[in-house]
Amino acid sequence: MQKSRIVGVVMCLGTILVGIAFIAGIALQYDLVVWAIAVPVTIGFFVVLSLGFWIGWTMAVTKIEIPSDIPEESESKT
Repeated sequence: MQKSRIVGVVMCLGTILVGIAFIAGIALQYDLVVWAIAVPVTIGFFVVLSLGFWIGWTMAVTKIEIPSDIPEESESKT
């Protein structure tokens, strides 16, 4: 497995775990004032987490083809 795919899978799993931990931390709050602040912050936080997940997913599923023959430059342009 390529290194970028491993990093992508780790990013996906990391964003899922952080999201679960964030929801668990918010759910343990019983004060209603906290919920008034937490709902908009949670929405923004999950937007950022979804971007991180999307980048990780793209890294995990993108196939990288290594060129078999790299042409050498015959002349250097000056």
